[in-house]
Amino acid sequence: MNRRYVRPLPADHALVQRVLRIGRTLRHVVDVVPVCATTDPEAWHPEHASGLSRAPYTAETRAMGLCKGCPVADFCLVQELREVEAVEDIRGVRAGVREADRQALYLTLEKEGWL
Repeated sequence: MNRRYVRPLPADHALVQRVLRIGRTLRHVVDVVPVCATTDPEAWHPEHASGLSRAPYTAETRAMGLCKGCPVADFCLVQELREVEAVEDIRGVRAGVREADRQALYLTLEKEGWL
């Protein structure tokens, strides 16, 4: 993955604001079974990933739909952003957000010094 194909999101983008809000309010998640724990791991890693300029592919949309209503989706998103070492390491669908959107989000947070 080459960084020139993914650009940071504007700091006021809804996804950036979601992560900042979560980071301020999320404490600790216990005794919750996430949807992914009961689903085939391959469902989260579609064979092909769409880019920001495209609508999500069918497999991505299906995986994103699995996350809807998951009680730990926000925790999942923030946790990945805390753990990932580079934008190239962001793959598949996580927290109901496709790869391209999370990569752009990561670049924004990195650029703004929020990681």
